Formats: sequence, structure tokens, C-alpha cells
Amino acid sequence: MKIMVGYNGGAIGRRALSIAREYAKTFNAFVYIITSMEGGTSEKRSDIEKAQDNLDFAASFMQDAGVECDARQSVRGLSPGEDLVKFADDNDIAHIFLGVRTKSRAQKVLLGSISSYVILKASCPVTTVNWDLTRLSTEDILKDQKILIVDDEPDIIETIEELLDMCSLDTAPDFETAKKLLNENKYDIAILDIMGIQGYDLLDLARERDIPALMLTAHALTPENLKESIEKGADAYVPKDELANIANHIADVIKSNFKGKKGNGAWFSNLKPFFDKAFGKGWRDKDRNFWNNFDDKYGR
Repeated sequence: MKIMVGYNGGAIGRRALSIAREYAKTFNAFVYIITSMEGGTSEKRSDIEKAQDNLDFAASFMQDAGVECDARQSVRGLSPGEDLVKFADDNDIAHIFLGVRTKSRAQKVLLGSISSYVILKASCPVTTVNWDLTRLSTEDILKDQKILIVDDEPDIIETIEELLDMCSLDTAPDFETAKKLLNENKYDIAILDIMGIQGYDLLDLARERDIPALMLTAHALTPENLKESIEKGADAYVPKDELANIANHIADVIKSNFKGKKGNGAWFSNLKPFFDKAFGKGWRDKDRNFWNNFDDKYGR
């Protein structure tokens, strides 16, 4: 049996991959993972490279679970819906899986829908996968998310591994190992200690790779490091005292990025009572202009 996943990366695509993978394991199916490049060979090089990075990740995602697959870009210049249907017909696909971003009824009428086209035109069953954040639990949001954990304390890494057992995890005890992993792999988020592993240098690398980063710290728990983390583009700054709630903090980052609100301050709103207690009354007064701008931007 052969099945196909129409895949463009992102959280919805990941959920489609997860469901297709379980289906493939159950029915011993071969999986085609297809990214349709509507512009064909005229696509921008950067878009082609990003699509290939996503496909490489998707292939590893399947292969790590023992599922045979073929991940490729389709560059025939067709619209995505036409491309996927034609590929399915040409390759005798038995089932198609697609991630769907929720649209209003008006948007569907005006803009059309790849999924609607595939459902109507495909000669095989089509399973569409939505990612409704209002209905998903933290565990469902984090399921199969690929996360890098970097910390020089083995017990911290072990604890996070236990707390995030629903995720796919890589770990690194030092800067060089983490740098190698960041350069070789695509992650949904990186959890970076600040002290001991050159956390801010790794944050720069993560930003270059468009990987969200959560700074996790104990010894660097200061207003200055909090401010620096925000300025350098961290998606969250979490004290190790909050380690037991790490899954919720990561879910907040994923939800913010999914909504296109990278660094929207939701994590800060949740942790501000902790910072107020840890840093003392008036801790933001030293950098009042910075925090006023932060509050204006994020409504805190």
C-alpha cells in the first residue's frame, strides 16, 4: 500500500505527518511526502532550500519510526491541488493526508482551498488534519515536536526528558555538540541554558536557523539577563524553578509562533508574578524605557 502526505512544514503539517505515520505503521504502507512548488523551477532558491529542509525533517520523522518513505519536491508548475491529485493518480496512492489551516466561510469562497480541491478530485480517500489550538491539550500540542535540549547539568537534561516524553528529543551537554546539532537538524524549538554552554551564542545560531528558543536558567536569573534574552530574540525566558511547568511554557511558544506572533509576550505574562517576587519591588525601574516599550508592544 502507498499513501501520500501533502506537506509544507509547520505545526499543521507535523500533525498530518504524525497521523500518516501511525496509519503507515498499522497497515505497513509506504509513504510519499510531497511538497508542491507551484512556481516549478522558477521558485526562489531560498524557498527551494527551505522546502528541502522541511522534507529532510519529514523523511527522518518517518524513518526514525521504521516507516519507509520518499520525500520530494514536485516542480511541475501545477497548482498545489492539481499537483497532489495528479501525483496520487500517477503513483496509485491509496490514501492522502493533508494539514488544513482553519479559514472562515468567506475565505473559503473567495480563495478556494487546496484541501477542498483534493477531496473533490482525488480518486482515493482523503484525510484532512486541523490544528485547533483551543481544543488541544498541552500534550497534544507537543506530541512529536522535535526539541533540542542544551544544558551542562545531566540531571536537568534527564528531568526535561521525563517531562517531555511525548516529544522527539535531542540533547547536548556543551556548546560544540549543540552547534553541530543545530547546523545539521531542524527543530521546532531549542531549550538553551544560559550559563556554561554559551547560551546566547547558541541563541544567535538558533535565530539564524529560524528555530524558536527558550532560555532556561538558574544562575543567570537576573533582570539584566531577562532583558538581554528578549533583545536577542528569545521566545521565552524561564527560570529553572519553573522546570515542572516546562511543557506549558513550550506550548505557549508553539502557539504564539503558530499564530504568527513570535515573541508576543504570553510567557512573560504568565511568569511576571515569579519575576516580581524573585527580583523585588520596582525591578523594572532601572530600564523603564525598555519595559514601557515592551508593555506598549505586547499590552502587558
